[in-house]
Amino acid sequence: MNLEYDLLDDLPVSIPIPTNDETLFSWCALYHRLSGNAIAADSLFQLFGRRGAGLKHDLPVGLETFCQRVQYAFGSPQGLALEKTLLGFYAPFAPIQRCRRALDAVTGNGAGDPKRILGLLGTRGGAQHPLKSCVSCVKRDIRELGYSRWIREHQWPTVWVCREHGVPLRRLAGNARYKDLRYWTLPQDHAAGEWQQLQALSGESLFELERVAFMSARLAQTPFFIEDERLRLTYLIGARSRGWIAFDGSTRMVAMNREFQTRFGALKHIPGFGFLAEASSNSGGTLGLLFRQFRGLHHPVKHVFAITFLFDTIGAFLDAFRQAGSSGGDSRKLLVGEWRHELRRLVEVEKWSVSQAATRVGIPISQACRWLNRAGVPYEKRARVGSDRKDQIDALLRAGLDYQQVADDVGVKKSFVRAYVASSPELRECWKQRRFEKSREQHRVHAAELFMAHRGVSIKTLKAVPGNGLAWLERHDREWLTSNAPHLFGGNQ
Repeated sequence: MNLEYDLLDDLPVSIPIPTNDETLFSWCALYHRLSGNAIAADSLFQLFGRRGAGLKHDLPVGLETFCQRVQYAFGSPQGLALEKTLLGFYAPFAPIQRCRRALDAVTGNGAGDPKRILGLLGTRGGAQHPLKSCVSCVKRDIRELGYSRWIREHQWPTVWVCREHGVPLRRLAGNARYKDLRYWTLPQDHAAGEWQQLQALSGESLFELERVAFMSARLAQTPFFIEDERLRLTYLIGARSRGWIAFDGSTRMVAMNREFQTRFGALKHIPGFGFLAEASSNSGGTLGLLFRQFRGLHHPVKHVFAITFLFDTIGAFLDAFRQAGSSGGDSRKLLVGEWRHELRRLVEVEKWSVSQAATRVGIPISQACRWLNRAGVPYEKRARVGSDRKDQIDALLRAGLDYQQVADDVGVKKSFVRAYVASSPELRECWKQRRFEKSREQHRVHAAELFMAHRGVSIKTLKAVPGNGLAWLERHDREWLTSNAPHLFGGNQ
């Protein structure tokens, strides 16, 4: 066997075509399967020029040699590292010098363990990355491609749910990773007993896991490098927008940490999420470390949770990140700043309403009213919403209308409707249930029209129709699908 030259020159081997969302390890495992080599050591030597370099599934090294041997089928070594290994997840959260050193380490142009360079070994989040897969994705890949893959997004340490299918991922047991270089596997190569499932999760916890996975994907698609101090200021801006920053700029850490534990505390048993158990009211737990000027590296998983907790969208996070960058690093000016003077000018001189002025300066209306009262600034108080309008709001919410529709129909602020719902858990649950029922009915009607318009076609063809909504029904209304399209959904798909 020729092990010295480029693979595309002399070896009678088909180089697999890379797919967009698989890892380099997954591609190498497929190459090994197609090469006919008896042991993985031979494939490793062909691809990387030395034994052991590429068998690391998370942060392999020697990518410069690999790219040369496959004649740059993946592009540059740097691009390969960021797009096909876990370095692409960690890079934005590392100081730029550390990121460059880690990039040099994986490409082969620098020395050192990339995990140690990134500071992962000394953090609570750890540097272990169990291989994970989604059963539905494996079945789909085998059906459509003829083989299964290790999906890159599924290997990120923050992702434990498949965003496409809405189910928790399973992880490969530690003793199923062979170390004798005789095996280089794909998900389909492992028996059921080699997989471990997450413990049962409530619907709320699964929803939060999906939000974390969604935010992870958006962060990965947004090229930027995070400076630790700038990120701290960004978190403070996010906390301020949610009312967790006091008049003097201090953080209401106890209230914020209580909400953080309510949303994420049940996930602390997931591998790598042990830091979620840090709930000390004195230190503020994980959030306390991220909000203070604490020297040292924080695991990127913690940052992703903080971003998901404080910001509803990646756009809101980036807006706060840009604002933090233009603050000059002065957290007090950023949080307390000149809003007092501007608020007084808008209300006293421009005759704006308190609501409009508070929105302009970026503080809660209640906070603006308290300061105006303390400063003796007169302002026009709006009439309180009467019981008749509250009854109307209640009826519209129970009918399942969205907040903006209710606000427009009754003539109040959307924020008032949101606060009104938050004050009544029973009403909130009723509204959510009604919204679900309306959504289910819309999906059913659309699916019935879809089945009528596309008689006799396969599920794959139906799911290719834009806006088909079948994935939603499979997740939330499988019984209806089975009853109305038994020829498509009656069996195991």
